[in-house]
Amino acid sequence: MTRRIAISAVLLSFFVIAAFGQPTADSVSRRAIDMLAGPAWEDARYLAFTFNVERDGKIVASYPQRWDRFSGEYRVSGKNREGEDVLVVMNVNAKTGKGWKNGQEVADPKDLLTFGYRRFINDTYWLLMGFKSFDPGVSREYAGEKTDAAGHLYDVVRFSFDKVGLTPGDVYWMWVNRDTGLVDEWHMKLEGSKPEDEPSVVLFHDYHRFGGLLISTRREIKGRNQFIKLDDVTVSREAPSGAFAP
Repeated sequence: MTRRIAISAVLLSFFVIAAFGQPTADSVSRRAIDMLAGPAWEDARYLAFTFNVERDGKIVASYPQRWDRFSGEYRVSGKNREGEDVLVVMNVNAKTGKGWKNGQEVADPKDLLTFGYRRFINDTYWLLMGFKSFDPGVSREYAGEKTDAAGHLYDVVRFSFDKVGLTPGDVYWMWVNRDTGLVDEWHMKLEGSKPEDEPSVVLFHDYHRFGGLLISTRREIKGRNQFIKLDDVTVSREAPSGAFAP
């Protein structure tokens, strides 16, 4: 039986290659986007979600967020490093906006706008990693076929960045399941890590569809008993009235 399964998997991989051609960084990335969204990506204007960090079974950080992809309007709330309640309403394209701390609007929101922009860059990338392969400044390289411990076959794409994002020295590897076209793993080696450090491994769980987008709502940081949970997800063609009000 095991031999039959192995033979079937090999034959299936041949069929996939025959259908899509020899894998390249671009073809694998496009297939992932097609499986995760297809044409629905173009209509996904408004995204709302809560970025939760769970460690040892407890939520240790929580950031509700709303974003208009087309206009750049963005709203995020949560606690800063000092444990204060903060709210930022800004335009991430212009990097302008307002900020509140413990319910009071601050006269100079510079630090809060920096906080908000950092949350935007980090958290929306976690939400949409599989959709952002062709963003400006992203370099793609096909890193070959890989097989996990269960025998699943993956096409791996390596991403590096040319002066984009807050940490352009990061390197990511996207593992796309050859059978399903879904992103099952994301390996990351962050800027500032030592050359001998192994990349961190993120496993994608609990895919659900929102407004046509297929999103993994629970990401496991392997070996750390830590999860990134993307809760309260909404995807729609228009932003609700008052979505970015304080």
